[in-house]
Amino acid sequence: MIMAATIFLGMTGMASLSMAMEKHHEQIWGNTRLTVQRAWAMRAAGWLLLFASAALAVRMQGATMGLTLWVMEVSFASVCVGLLLSYAPRLLPWLAASGLLAAWLAA
Repeated sequence: MIMAATIFLGMTGMASLSMAMEKHHEQIWGNTRLTVQRAWAMRAAGWLLLFASAALAVRMQGATMGLTLWVMEVSFASVCVGLLLSYAPRLLPWLAASGLLAAWLAA
């Protein structure tokens, strides 16, 4: 169950990092401009969530196996976020919110 939490945290982190990019922000939110403060906040949240998922994986599996599994899970999460950005970009904020809820429930 804890490994599911790392997948959800990684997916939410990747979603937050992608929403911090001007192009993807426009895809998701329409004509709303991305302010510098919002971009920095989304980047910080994304990196914090990725760090939290890595720390959780290392804590549960040890350094070598935990980081290996974390890299695989973040790769899977980035593919999922990329596909969602390609086919249904407006669902990405909902994915991020549900990913945080699912990570909290799984942990």
